[in-house]
Amino acid sequence: MVQLLMFAYASQHLVSDVIEERTGKQALALAQSIASDSYLISAMEVGEFPYELAERYDKLQRDTDISFIVIGDVNQIRIYHPERDRIGLPMQGGDSINALQGQSYISKAVGSLGPSIRGKVPIINVSGKIVGLVSVGVLQESVAQATSQQKVLIFSTGFFLLLLAVLSALWIAMGVRKKLFGLQPDEIGRLYVEQEAILNTVRTGVVALDTDGSIRKINHRGREILCQSINQDVTSLQDILPQHASFLLSDTNHAITGFELFANDQWIVLSRFPLQVQGQTDGLLLSMRPADEIEYLSRQLAKVQAFAELLRVQTHDYSNKLNTLGALIQIGNYDKALDLIGNESRGFQDQIHALLQKIESPVLAALVFGKYLKARELTINLEINPDSELGNIEDKHKLERLVSILGNLIDNAIEAVQRSKNPAGTVRVTLEEVGNSLLFDVEDSGSGVDQAHLDKIFRPTFSSKRGAQHGVGMYLVNTYLKACNGSLEYGDSDLGGARFTIYIPKNSEVYTEDS
Repeated sequence: MVQLLMFAYASQHLVSDVIEERTGKQALALAQSIASDSYLISAMEVGEFPYELAERYDKLQRDTDISFIVIGDVNQIRIYHPERDRIGLPMQGGDSINALQGQSYISKAVGSLGPSIRGKVPIINVSGKIVGLVSVGVLQESVAQATSQQKVLIFSTGFFLLLLAVLSALWIAMGVRKKLFGLQPDEIGRLYVEQEAILNTVRTGVVALDTDGSIRKINHRGREILCQSINQDVTSLQDILPQHASFLLSDTNHAITGFELFANDQWIVLSRFPLQVQGQTDGLLLSMRPADEIEYLSRQLAKVQAFAELLRVQTHDYSNKLNTLGALIQIGNYDKALDLIGNESRGFQDQIHALLQKIESPVLAALVFGKYLKARELTINLEINPDSELGNIEDKHKLERLVSILGNLIDNAIEAVQRSKNPAGTVRVTLEEVGNSLLFDVEDSGSGVDQAHLDKIFRPTFSSKRGAQHGVGMYLVNTYLKACNGSLEYGDSDLGGARFTIYIPKNSEVYTEDS
């Protein structure tokens, strides 16, 4: 508003100067035109001013915006004046000397009619002699009226622009406030500071992304987890997770939770959620934390749940056997009851003993035994290859990876059998050491893997099963294999289904993304 008023004030002064300059030029131009009139020059030479000439200049003055036309001789005596009673009197203003010296110019002076802007031009005959002068002027009062009219226009326009600016500002402010949910600037500033404080206080790494992978926001914890230094300049997901950026930016409408990957020399657990704005995916949110004590507790909980499932299966199995045992006792067939107890005890003891003999690692043996009981409840025969033999594994990090790899492969095989035409089929597991490598071989009697899906099974968003929890199992297997420097081969099993064979160097160490 202040700027608009200053502009209007400066404009009216500029307009006043322009009007005065234009008026002076018009007066000078008209004076030059009159002074070049041959009829006037002849009249000035003979010293007589005809009536017809006076009438012509009267008409010229009426037809223009000129206030007066005055013609004087070399002695500055008026020969023509619009006021006839002033003819013969000296010209006033004191600004005619230079014209009688041959100059044409614009001047300001006070004459008999009042202050005016004048154009002064000498009358020169054909021989070059000055025989008089012409003074054409516009009264300052007329100039002031023209200037006032322009001032009114300027201030009216300024007021209209000011009103338009105020209304536009109100309209824009309403729109902005609607976009900002009615928050005032100080409230927005406070929310921004609070958001920064919250994001940098939580112990979970948070990264907000555009759908093209550009980083909108990364909190302090996220930099600690993913960056080499807190001050590292990162602009895109490719800068912090180069090996996983492509799949994290694919299928952005699909949420991924609890995804484990290796980055910045450590294992982290990452979740991805789409950011929805008015029903459209506007970006992605990644949350992550290192696989430290919290993840350890989560794994412990998973183990407890697995043991609970194992106990449930055994409870169901033993419930049937106890019913049979009770019936034998009730009918007095004690020998059969004793035989049933002995066979059951020897059966499980033999299985446990065989597993511990073939698989020296208690964790892997427990895993295989748990899967055996799970398959048994589902009426699926899980066979342990009698040629299996695996020594103890000291590296606990590698052991955790092997448990995940083997567990995922056996679960996939059991589910493949369930989906097949013969849901009471067979799963065969082989664990052995071949030269310098560990070998895991898992076969099933399912329907196998469609050849068209072979290049897709390691994608986290691909699954042949239904449900939100599926789709990352084989991707995790592939990720853990890379961490252990291992490899995977796929083939057809003589059981009729798929066969997955894993090779892992016995002495390999977990590699980093930069190795």
